[in-house]
Amino acid sequence: MKQASIFTFICFLLLFSSSCSQKDKQLVDTIYYNGKVYTCDSNFNMATAIAIKEGKIVSVGTDEDVLNSFTSQHNYDLKGKAVYPGFIDAHSHFYGYGNDLQELDLKSSTSFEDMINMTVAFAEGSQPNFIIGRGWNEENWVVKGTINKTRLDILFPNIPVFLQRIDGHAALCNQAALDLANIDMHTFIEGGRIEKMGPFLTGLLVDKAAQRVMDILPKPSRSQKTKSLVDAQNACFKAGLTAVTDAGLDNETILLMDSMLRTKDLTIQLYVMADPDTNQINILLNNKGVMANEKLGFHSVKLYADGSLGSRGALLKIPYCDDSSQIGLIQHPVDFYQSVIDYCYKNNLQVNTHCIGDSANYILLKLYADKLKGTNDLRWRIEHAQVVDMADFHYFSENNIIPSIQPTHATSDASMAQKRLCDHSNMTGAYAYQSLLKETGIVAFGTDFPVESIDPIATFFSAVKRRTKTGEVFKPEEAISPKDALLGMTKWAAYSCRLDERIGSLEVGKDANLTILSEDMMTAYERGLIANIMTVLDGKVVYTNGDIRTTSKID
Repeated sequence: MKQASIFTFICFLLLFSSSCSQKDKQLVDTIYYNGKVYTCDSNFNMATAIAIKEGKIVSVGTDEDVLNSFTSQHNYDLKGKAVYPGFIDAHSHFYGYGNDLQELDLKSSTSFEDMINMTVAFAEGSQPNFIIGRGWNEENWVVKGTINKTRLDILFPNIPVFLQRIDGHAALCNQAALDLANIDMHTFIEGGRIEKMGPFLTGLLVDKAAQRVMDILPKPSRSQKTKSLVDAQNACFKAGLTAVTDAGLDNETILLMDSMLRTKDLTIQLYVMADPDTNQINILLNNKGVMANEKLGFHSVKLYADGSLGSRGALLKIPYCDDSSQIGLIQHPVDFYQSVIDYCYKNNLQVNTHCIGDSANYILLKLYADKLKGTNDLRWRIEHAQVVDMADFHYFSENNIIPSIQPTHATSDASMAQKRLCDHSNMTGAYAYQSLLKETGIVAFGTDFPVESIDPIATFFSAVKRRTKTGEVFKPEEAISPKDALLGMTKWAAYSCRLDERIGSLEVGKDANLTILSEDMMTAYERGLIANIMTVLDGKVVYTNGDIRTTSKID
């Protein structure tokens, strides 16, 4: 009896001790442990476990620290998988990507003939009143040839056809579309180019000329726009993106996004750049609901200085190497840029300008510098900074201007860029990402999707390896280290969007946004079989491939 009593007493003490230990622990919603966690904080610390409550990070540290202090009914054993702050795309066309998913996709076309056949098949399957497609890139075609509208005119004499190049700065149109837009041999459009062959129109339009046709395209209904946005969000979550930028939107779309975020039909973190219509921007600034919506970061305006290198619309200081008759196109008079810059400065708005050619970069950098006058925290950005004269790099550092770059442009453009620029002096400052980083101490990474793939892992490897599809390493001296590449798509991207207080690193108090990959891309030699296996937004799993499962207890 005495021995039984002692045994019972010991069991009671152990049970009491265990109960007290559990009571001492703080209850949280979720615990992730046994991982390889890149916090991307100021010291680039590593951890193995994270505790999350009500969508926020409450602890980051070792398994021992977290598991001894917190308890949860939802625990994920990461089995050594790499965890990063939710990836951020600092420059994309989120709505446009979703819209493209509903239309003719020409990215896989291998020749002009193939593109025509794809257009015919699309028309037969959907019977549209207006054929809209995007994605062709003659630089990738196996069979090169003359691009003109003759076949489209024969096949579609009464149905307007608008087939946009991959870069979004040129399009092939048939005669029916040209007629609707009132474009003929005598039409002049400032900031645009209408290609001709002798006394005939080819149907190729560049920049503002293509925009003339875009302006008459059928407008999608609200339900169609809603579907496009949801489809785009789902694709982002699958890719491991938890925050994206939409670089250039009208008020109607921004307000729709705001509405969908409030009803939680959208949940992704958005950062939007408004079109440069000051009357419309004033409406947004006076809308207290929009301005208070944390999920809709609005404090910037998107400008276009020039076109693209592929379409020879990028504004260069010297003529194109492969077409000495072209120097590119500036999209507006300089006075226009000056007026928008003045407006944004007065209203504490970011100015984010698309600049591809070295002349376009110089013009806008100089306008920025004249207004900013040195050190500031306004975080104005040059979008793309694709070809920059090395003599103009100092404008970035002297005025805290952020280069917002897309590493996959370098690896996909390499062959084309070398044709357009040859060995001109401006090639030195082309796709010069490491040089820009050295000059500024910060670069923001994006993809420009749908111009490039939505894949953030491809962004990382393009920055680090700079290897093209053919195996060439394009300007290897401009490669970026794995650490800096990761910061470019997390912490620095968040900073460039004025969202760094909430996202971009895994720290206590910040939004619980995580991207978990099958392999650690920081130590992998190539993209290979690396895949996103889980995306966590505000503490909730929004995508999983099923490799990691939750349990109610920790073994």
